Amino acid sequence: MLFSIHNLISDGVFNEFQLITCRNVLIYFDLKLQEKVLDLFYDSLCKLGFLCLGSKESLINYKHANRFKLIDKKNNIYQKIA
Repeated sequence: MLFSIHNLISDGVFNEFQLITCRNVLIYFDLKLQEKVLDLFYDSLCKLGFLCLGSKESLINYKHANRFKLIDKKNNIYQKIA
């Protein structure tokens, strides 16, 4: 497990992760910034990695939502599609 400080707005990809959790952060960003952060998450996940979002967040407005498969709707868990 790796814990690190990372600025979602200005930092780029720095590793390949099996799991990224981002709970109730995206709701404070406009759509353009949400797209940028979700692209960063996609690029940072390994093949078949998991993305966990907060209960108020989703990939509905994300232009590349087809890159993820919904695993658990109630808990907002997605899996990266190769």
